[in-house]
Amino acid sequence: MSNGDVPPPNGRPAANTATGAPTAGAPTAGSLGDAVRPRSASFPPPVAPPPAAQPPAPGANAPSQHPEPATQEIAVPVLDPSGGDTSDGGSGAGDDESDRPRRRGRTVAIVAGVVIAVLVVAYGVIYLMFGGKLAQNATVAGIDVGGLTPAEAEAKLEAELPAVVDDPIRVQLGETESAYDVVPSEAGMQIDVPATVGAVPGGSANPISLMQALFGGDEVEPRPVIDTDRLRSTLEGIAEQSNTEPVNGSVAFDGGEVVTSEPQIGTELDVDGAMEVLSGAFYGSDARDMPIGELTVPVDEVQPNVTGDKVEAAVDEFAAPAMSAPVTVVAGDESVQLSPELIGQTLKLTANENGDLQPELNGDKLVELASDELEELGQEGKDASITIQNGEPVVVPAEAGKGIEKGSLGDAVLLALTEEGDSRRAEVELVDVEPELTTEAAEELGVKEVVSEFTTYFPPAEYRDVNIGRAAELIDNTFLEPGDEFSLNGIVGERTEANGFTSGTIINGGRLEDAMGGGVSQVATTTFHAAFQAGLDDVEHWPHSIYFDRYPIAQEATVAWGAKDMRFANDTPYGVLVDTEFTPSAGRDQGVLTVRIWSTEHYKVETSVSERGNFTSPQTIYDNGPNCAAQSGSQGFDITSYRKVWTLDGELVKDEADPWTYNPNHQVICGPDPDEGGGDD
Repeated sequence: MSNGDVPPPNGRPAANTATGAPTAGAPTAGSLGDAVRPRSASFPPPVAPPPAAQPPAPGANAPSQHPEPATQEIAVPVLDPSGGDTSDGGSGAGDDESDRPRRRGRTVAIVAGVVIAVLVVAYGVIYLMFGGKLAQNATVAGIDVGGLTPAEAEAKLEAELPAVVDDPIRVQLGETESAYDVVPSEAGMQIDVPATVGAVPGGSANPISLMQALFGGDEVEPRPVIDTDRLRSTLEGIAEQSNTEPVNGSVAFDGGEVVTSEPQIGTELDVDGAMEVLSGAFYGSDARDMPIGELTVPVDEVQPNVTGDKVEAAVDEFAAPAMSAPVTVVAGDESVQLSPELIGQTLKLTANENGDLQPELNGDKLVELASDELEELGQEGKDASITIQNGEPVVVPAEAGKGIEKGSLGDAVLLALTEEGDSRRAEVELVDVEPELTTEAAEELGVKEVVSEFTTYFPPAEYRDVNIGRAAELIDNTFLEPGDEFSLNGIVGERTEANGFTSGTIINGGRLEDAMGGGVSQVATTTFHAAFQAGLDDVEHWPHSIYFDRYPIAQEATVAWGAKDMRFANDTPYGVLVDTEFTPSAGRDQGVLTVRIWSTEHYKVETSVSERGNFTSPQTIYDNGPNCAAQSGSQGFDITSYRKVWTLDGELVKDEADPWTYNPNHQVICGPDPDEGGGDD
């Protein structure tokens, strides 16, 4: 050692990093921490090369033949709980201070390594137990998914959620009485199961997720997915069924009195508002517990166009004054009064776009209803007519008349309805009134010859003379233009004493009895058969229920007021005149009725009947009553009537088959039934 060298502390020279020889002025071990920053505990400190071999000191033992390799000692500070340095080789205060950082770094490295090792082991254990699983206590809508893998949880929710969340929701429409059941899934309200499972804690290898899987877990709200188009469509369907139209108030007239009806407010489902309520309740912004049960959705009111105020104004300003008194119709020096009852049948009030009720009067209907009253104004005209004189048809000329100008009547009356007293006047003009059937038109209708006639005979009876004669009188000279229809009940009218009829024999329940108008069926049969043979259109006829041999079998007709009529139509291009000739039975063996059809020949007709069949026997009836009328019995049977009608050029235009069943004519014996006579006990 040279004189300039200073021995290092603890007798160990510092090694030169390049040569391994001691370096003059190198730092000592005690000051190592001031020159090299502590390294991380996970990396060992660098090892210095061994020092150069030194010759032994005089007197020292010779070195061993296998010397131990030289080593470099590196001081690692270890923390002493007392604050001192535990490194050996020094006893002074300076030595303790210089070893303390080295010992402290060594302790930190060891502790850190141990902690990391423990954490790694713990992580491995926890991952093996809970890795990839959901939080232990997790539930979704009350369904336990804790400890399941995400895939297992999805499968379980797919299977069990519908029973929890898909119960029908009772949708109450506002304050109305209407309610509908809506199934969430059918209305586009469903649960996004993957998103719901994704919201449950756990389920991955992330350490935080593992901690949540181990210690976390709670109720997780399902994540909804709403198909807005489908939900809207569902609600629009409900709206179609439930929306109610508003009802306008109205004013009408009945029997000369004003009648009003109150307006009614309509309802209309607020579809957008209802969508908000349903989607909000279904795990949305206003989530409800499942099952949701009932929800009230908004309904808008739809106001009527005609409100109560509008009705009240119409009554005050028009309706009440209109029905307050008659209106006088004035034509020249003549006048008639039209009553409120009559006028009210032609009036109506219609709402305009503002909801105001405006009056309208049907002038044509007023003319029709007031025809009797209006006939007093002016002079009635007469249509042309045709009658038989000396066995020939004669056209009776038409006559023009004078009447009111009908087109202006409605407007004139309407203006007078809100007036009072003498001002309630409707002034109209008198004009010429042409007849509906002019003389020229009647002459062109071709009534010139008898195209068919038929005659029937009847036994003497005063009631027959009265009733048959009166009915024949009423239908005589009936004229039918092309397309017109003949109705015996319509022309003859009800058979009453006031109409010139008397009581006679009719058929009732298979028995003959007295009733008003008995015998008129003789006129029905004679007229029907004449029209039938003329080829005219058979509109309605009813054969008698029992057969009378004075009538053409299966081609005859009966009538009953209000029940059975005899009708035929003029389906030719010519006029048709019904002409009757009646001879009473009084003082003779029988009465006679002939009906002729006058026109221009248009058809060729062929009629026939089938054989009788399916005979039925009459009953024998004993009648001990004071009004009994004895009658002999006859069989009932089935039969069919046939008619073929051709045009004059041979075209078949009608081919008819009309079956009928005649009932048996029961035998009636006036007196007690001998089989039911009394005897000794």
